[in-house]
Amino acid sequence: MKSINLNISLFSLLCLLVFIQCKKDNNNVEVPPTPQDSPELLTSMILQFKDSANTTNSYQAEFRDPDGPGGKNASRFDTIRLKTNSTYFLNIILLDETKTPIDTISKEVWNKRNEHQLFFNYSNINIISLYLDKDDNGLPLGLNSKWRCGSASTGSSKITLKHQPNIKNGNINSGETDIELNFQTILK
Repeated sequence: MKSINLNISLFSLLCLLVFIQCKKDNNNVEVPPTPQDSPELLTSMILQFKDSANTTNSYQAEFRDPDGPGGKNASRFDTIRLKTNSTYFLNIILLDETKTPIDTISKEVWNKRNEHQLFFNYSNINIISLYLDKDDNGLPLGLNSKWRCGSASTGSSKITLKHQPNIKNGNINSGETDIELNFQTILK
């Protein structure tokens, strides 16, 4: 009988130890991760150029893909055509035309300027760009820039909007790409 009582006592002690080990520690509550902003849906990019020598001379180039990525092909993808040896002020307008009324994403990019940057990369074209707007930390934004055009050339201007929450550092390799467009460009 002692052997059975001893076995029951050992079994009870073992169950008690397992129960104590499995008891939930209420002090270690798992905190869910902070939700990240999702990339904006951009269906259109409008490039508004103004000649710095004569601001009444303006030019506009557009990209429009009304149903967004993955649907139909873009309905409009203009070539940028600028004059040689000229300087232009560029204002970029970003839209989501899948919404009614149309959502002006440029406002959201400006409001969250510490998380966004537009990057400009040129291939076989004589253009140098300078940022005219900055975020609250003094880093470039790119909704407004100045393009200095050199001698006659034909190439491309790649414009990339990066979404970089908590990691913005002026590096195009950081964050998620909201939109990247490669405009054919002619200086004449």
